[in-house]
Amino acid sequence: LQDVWDSERHKTLHFTILEANMLHGFAGFFEATLYKNIKLSIVPESRTPNMFSWFPIYFPLRTPIYVPKGLDCAVSMWRRADEDRVWYEWALHSPDLSPIHNPNGRSYAMSLTSS
Repeated sequence: LQDVWDSERHKTLHFTILEANMLHGFAGFFEATLYKNIKLSIVPESRTPNMFSWFPIYFPLRTPIYVPKGLDCAVSMWRRADEDRVWYEWALHSPDLSPIHNPNGRSYAMSLTSS
């Protein structure tokens, strides 16, 4: 039997809106600790110098919404996968409930195969 590696993940993020504005979507960054103090980062404040192989991702909202200062905002993010692809899905929970964006990778998915 082959070991099955599950790469699916889910996280709901909560944050407070610092300035009143129109919310069009979310930017995704990462930082990874490879070993002890050796890190790889695309976070603007701690990005790894001269690294050109990883880029931020943008998670757009189908319909932008107005968010007043001090509002609690909540968004859920899912990393989904099948045998051939990996994709992200996301939905706003607060201040409004949005539909799930990119269901089943219909708008964008990353191929896991070379063909």
